[in-house]
Amino acid sequence: MRKSALLVMAIAVAALLSVNWSSFAQGPDKAKTPAAPAKKAPDKPAEPAKPGADSKPKAAAPTAAPAKPAAGEAAADDETADEQTIRKGAETFVAAYNKHDAKAVAALFAPKAEITDEQGNLVKGRDAIEQEYKSVFEDAPEGKIFIDIESVRVLTPNIAVEEGLVRSQPVPDGAEDVSSYIAVHVKVEGQWMIGSVKDFALETPKLTANDHLQDLAWLIGEWVEESPESVVHTLCDWHDNGNFLIQEFRVQISGQVAMSGTMRIGWDAVRKQFKSWVFDSHGGNAEGIWIQAGDTWIVKSHGATAAGETASATYLYRPIDDDTIGWSAVDRVIDGELQDDIPEIVIKRKPPQPVE
Repeated sequence: MRKSALLVMAIAVAALLSVNWSSFAQGPDKAKTPAAPAKKAPDKPAEPAKPGADSKPKAAAPTAAPAKPAAGEAAADDETADEQTIRKGAETFVAAYNKHDAKAVAALFAPKAEITDEQGNLVKGRDAIEQEYKSVFEDAPEGKIFIDIESVRVLTPNIAVEEGLVRSQPVPDGAEDVSSYIAVHVKVEGQWMIGSVKDFALETPKLTANDHLQDLAWLIGEWVEESPESVVHTLCDWHDNGNFLIQEFRVQISGQVAMSGTMRIGWDAVRKQFKSWVFDSHGGNAEGIWIQAGDTWIVKSHGATAAGETASATYLYRPIDDDTIGWSAVDRVIDGELQDDIPEIVIKRKPPQPVE
């Protein structure tokens, strides 16, 4: 009957309870949840071929003895020129990498250079580095990188440290693998070269319970399902600093409250899934595990009635739009007896009260 199915649907939508709701139809007094990335060597900035005269500070041919710059000013000019050379080297590295020219990439490293990837794997020497990049390019023939330099510090006339982020893209328009790096540059025979590079995996920010629950925020609000015989009212909102969703429900039959209760939804950080707990005014309870499948949320529920009957069911929630939810129930078992499935029923958000 429509009345019986509606009551089962409404209470389950409100609270995921698994009890024999069909008895309520007789009146309140008789109710009993990417292809693996290609192998990647540290994709780090390197130095170009030996800079030409334009990369060195120039002095104009004086007609008279020039004023001698202060020692601090000369050092600052040299440091600026070195920093510019190193930044230019990063561009050269990216260009060589994106052309998949392993020899050109390796030429930017010092003969005894070292690279260490995110897993701690070490590659030593220019020849080995060239072979490593050949392997990388074979694994990702369309791979590209992009570099974001965060800082360049010239520590001594022959040592500089570069830090930044490298974004690797194994396939065009694919997801980016982002890591941080530290590159130590050394000056060899007057030319800046990469002495060592180390990659670091970026720490993923830890999501809070509230962050996870945003996936179920569409439940928030006031919902009403009415029929000629009954009214089911639910109200869902944030609780406990936004770490839980609490849904309160009330079932009225012929104008009288037949049942009320609450459902608490939280994030299980151990199992990495949503979990719900339901308690009704008659003493029944249920637990549910939420799993997402496309645009539908599947809730596996099990519990017990106040009379001691075991119950289980699978509920399906389908958000249709901001004000509409589709709900259905399958595999309902009460005290060992299989119950009829409930086909999808559409539930609407309660419209706001008119302004007087």
